[in-house]
Amino acid sequence: MGIMGIIVGLLILSVMMIVHELGHYLTGRKLGFTIEEFSLFMGPVLFSRERNGIKYSVKLLPIGASVRFAGEFDDDPQNGDPGHFFNRPRWARAIVIATGPALNLLSGVLAFFIMFVSFGYSLPVIGAVYDETQAARAGVVAGDRVLGLNGRPVRTTLDYSGQEMFLPADEPLTLDVRGADGTRREIVLQPAWRDAYRLGITIRQNAEGSILIESVDKEANQGNPVLLAGDTLLAADGVPVDDMAAFSRAVEAAAGRPVEISIIRDGQPMTVVTVPTLYHDLLDRGIIFSASRAPGPAIGQSFQWSWSIVKVTVRSIGMMFSGAIRPQDTLSGPVGVVSMISDVVSQEQPLSEKIYQLLWMFALISVSLGFMNLLPIPPLDGNHLLLIGIEAIRGRRLPVRVQNLIGMLGIALIIMLALAGLLFDIMRLTGQ
Repeated sequence: MGIMGIIVGLLILSVMMIVHELGHYLTGRKLGFTIEEFSLFMGPVLFSRERNGIKYSVKLLPIGASVRFAGEFDDDPQNGDPGHFFNRPRWARAIVIATGPALNLLSGVLAFFIMFVSFGYSLPVIGAVYDETQAARAGVVAGDRVLGLNGRPVRTTLDYSGQEMFLPADEPLTLDVRGADGTRREIVLQPAWRDAYRLGITIRQNAEGSILIESVDKEANQGNPVLLAGDTLLAADGVPVDDMAAFSRAVEAAAGRPVEISIIRDGQPMTVVTVPTLYHDLLDRGIIFSASRAPGPAIGQSFQWSWSIVKVTVRSIGMMFSGAIRPQDTLSGPVGVVSMISDVVSQEQPLSEKIYQLLWMFALISVSLGFMNLLPIPPLDGNHLLLIGIEAIRGRRLPVRVQNLIGMLGIALIIMLALAGLLFDIMRLTGQ
């Protein structure tokens, strides 16, 4: 991680936390709550000023924010101040508490919308079907809209990938699709094996439509890889990557002989020579979705993608507690978040690609932060909303002793999860 990457990571994480606290602050002022202090960042106070009875502070450590309401932590709220937190109506307290997570969710939606209209987005509609894939063998055709996967609805491509990533590669997939003519049918993608010569790379299309190398197998080029992650792929023996089927055929036709690969590396066009490696592979599933930049559907897709993140998060948590996936593959803390953002900033890639990835991370983390804060676990906002609901049913607040006990149990759980997240972040950073 570079210093600049760490700084950018901390700033982006701080923006998310400031947005959250602004939600509490703005609705609190609007609804007549007495606010004692609004602080940017954490730690010792660097400077502060008071205006309209509110202390505004900037603190030393450049992460986070906080807002303190009068009486928020008092044991005896009946002090006669109508702006005192627990003297405000339950509905007003609920709105103030809920607005923090709500703004995180909405900022995630906004980030998705900016990303979609600027760089485009994928739709769950088949854009192309390549030969020698499970999709081609099963009869998937361009124009088919994927409506479901293994009985679960698919409304975004994230719905599809979020379900597919939990399934073994050698397991059949059942697709519910609607053809371009409106006919609905069920298609089963059956696993099949084949021997093929490949470059030993994984690729993806970036925001500008270029084909980027995402990772390189260490066994590529007879164990001496010459292609690098981040290279832009152009052609193989003169066959452009724009025609992916022809490009793949050119690599396979080499059958272990050297191939000239045209790439762009660090902004400079160049040619490298590599020998395709023989792999015994599962046939690729071959689901290639279409892309769009239309701003109208981007609005709905922004909300749908945010909801897809929530669904994947819930499923991941459930699978973690059931033992289906490892906690270290699910949990991450601020160190992990800053590390991921720092990696994007530090990588040698076009600025537009960095902006695209940072928008994606901002949206992903904002939505996750908003949703997780709504869980009924002390000291999260969801627990405060739960206590307000219990108060509404009982007609009075829970005894302070009970609230303190719930709070201590919740804080203990949060500390354990935070320590686990920190441990897993360190393990990832050290390659363990």
